Amino acid sequence: MSQLLVEPAEAARAVPQSTGPSWALGAVVAALCFLWFEAINQLRAEWTLNPQYNYGWIVPLFALFLFSLRWKNRPSPGPARGRLFIFVGAALMALLLLPGRIIAIANPDWRLISWIITSAVIVLTLGLLYLAGGWPWVRHFSFPVLFFMVAIPWPAQFEQAVVQALMRADAALTIQALNTLGMIAVQHGNVIELSTGMVGIDDACTGVRSLQATLMMALFLGDYHGMRGRWRLLLLSAGLAFSFLCNLGRTFLLCLIGGTYGIPAIHRWHDSAGITILLISVVALWFLSLALRPRSTAPSPAVTTSRNGLSKPLLATAIALLLWIGSIEIAAAAWYHKGDANREIGAAWNIAWPVDEPNYAETPVPEAAQELLRYNEGGGAGWGAGDAQRWMLFYFRWLPGRTAALFVKNHRPDICLPASGMTMEEDGGIKFLTINSVRMPVHSYRFSARGIPLHIFYCYWDSRSSYQDATTSAEEDWTARGRLRAAWHGKREIGTQMLELAVWGFQDDAEAHRALLAQMTKVVRPQK
Repeated sequence: MSQLLVEPAEAARAVPQSTGPSWALGAVVAALCFLWFEAINQLRAEWTLNPQYNYGWIVPLFALFLFSLRWKNRPSPGPARGRLFIFVGAALMALLLLPGRIIAIANPDWRLISWIITSAVIVLTLGLLYLAGGWPWVRHFSFPVLFFMVAIPWPAQFEQAVVQALMRADAALTIQALNTLGMIAVQHGNVIELSTGMVGIDDACTGVRSLQATLMMALFLGDYHGMRGRWRLLLLSAGLAFSFLCNLGRTFLLCLIGGTYGIPAIHRWHDSAGITILLISVVALWFLSLALRPRSTAPSPAVTTSRNGLSKPLLATAIALLLWIGSIEIAAAAWYHKGDANREIGAAWNIAWPVDEPNYAETPVPEAAQELLRYNEGGGAGWGAGDAQRWMLFYFRWLPGRTAALFVKNHRPDICLPASGMTMEEDGGIKFLTINSVRMPVHSYRFSARGIPLHIFYCYWDSRSSYQDATTSAEEDWTARGRLRAAWHGKREIGTQMLELAVWGFQDDAEAHRALLAQMTKVVRPQK
């Protein structure tokens, strides 16, 4: 009898000091919600404006679902030893959110900042889990937390390397299949030439969207079915293979339709074929996950707890995070307030379309490009007398907050035209041209389009940049140093413009540049 009285007393002494009111739980939940709001707020522009990452909106729901499944069979909380190390790490991550938020306002498209902010939120979440249940909870809940990382956009250089590799592989294998069937097809970079015309394999046709979505689904299904590591790896590998093969079949089918019924017939099947391959990949992955799932699962252990409620360190950390996140938003608003008050929002120039030129006609912007760029104003046009000199002009403008403007940085002439089979013969760099009193940074290029010279003037204009000289222009628009400088001076993103003027047929570079400058003078107008 005495033993029964002693054991509960000893157990009571072993329980950490805790706080259990409902408001305390609410404080912890609120801290987690505000933390993840910071991450989702940083990523929402890419999820909304970039079709490649539209799937990102369902990733938080999937992560929350997996977390809820694991909550049902969570292990007993373990001791939270080494709290000083956890507090120091949490403090460093929390401090990192302040400069990250300030830099993100000036550079909402900078993927490095998206990785930094989201990684800090993940580390802080794991820290709260450690304070709540020790290492047993961190190990148990780490996958749902880390699963969110599949929604972070890939680094731009890595993404472009994958996209270009998929484009070329897709085109090469499709041509081999078409030639095997007796249909003449020739590859020009990422363009397939058929007897009926040219078929371009753009970003939407690479299969990178379905590849990323399949990657996400493979990770989700592997955890949902409780697979072991090797079976998850097999499911992931199979999903990537499904995605590539289905997209290859799509490209082959569209080229077969284009070669048989003409290029316009491709447009009637393009979107439906894309949806079909995604559904086939996901369904095939689902059936494979059913085949690989464990045949029998051990019964879920009963949930036991050695704590009466929330520990004081956990509650204190949650309240501190709530106060800190609020302070971050106030500090960021104050940082940019002065700059906003003294800065005009608007373009320094616009254009007048040369409608009086011979054979002037509007050039439709492909739907895939419109979906990718999401510009507010703009379009394309072409003109010229015969094949001697043909002109083409594209102009786009993005209003403040339309961060899709960054995507044009990954679709410059030196990136896109070589992928379409052209050869860049000269990169003239950036030079400043004063056109109708507007000082513009103009990048000149010379390409060879099947032996025909193509000269281009390209201007990317960020409304907040100073454009003092070519070096400053390149730093402000394209480098990490320029991005950090914009944040330091409180220059938030306030809109961008892009102009690309191209002419075919000039053999002499100097003559081509004079002609391009004359056309620029006709179309560029100062903003009134």
